[in-house]
Amino acid sequence: MRKTVIAMFVLLVFFTLETFHLIQWYNANVWALIVFSFGLIVHIYVFKRGVREHDAFLLLPAAIALWMGVFSLLLLHGGTMYVLAFTIGLFEWWLFSKEQWLETPLLFCFGCSVVASLEEGHMLLVLFVLTIGMGAYAYHTKRERANAH
Repeated sequence: MRKTVIAMFVLLVFFTLETFHLIQWYNANVWALIVFSFGLIVHIYVFKRGVREHDAFLLLPAAIALWMGVFSLLLLHGGTMYVLAFTIGLFEWWLFSKEQWLETPLLFCFGCSVVASLEEGHMLLVLFVLTIGMGAYAYHTKRERANAH
């Protein structure tokens, strides 16, 4: 645990120095990997502890960081990757927190993701987003049926 804290502190200092141009070193793949690793670390931390309903909101920024890193490494830049990463983050938050009020923003972001993917011409992203949407719908209907009985 101590090594992880030290590594995160060193990365934060390095990122701050680069942000304020005190050091001049930039490689897009390295920064995408750093963002991905931050998202992955938070996911591992949350899932290792066990996802508590009141801690599930941590999955929103973690999923955004994780998927922004993945999409940057896959060279899928543009407005599509931001909306899609946010949609996946909302989906994880909704899935593990069981908050009913998150359904409306999730469906709105899901629709925006599909529209943005179609506009950018990334059919793979559309299929990916549709898969997430179908999974969310299946989970929701399964839960509704379980509550009805």
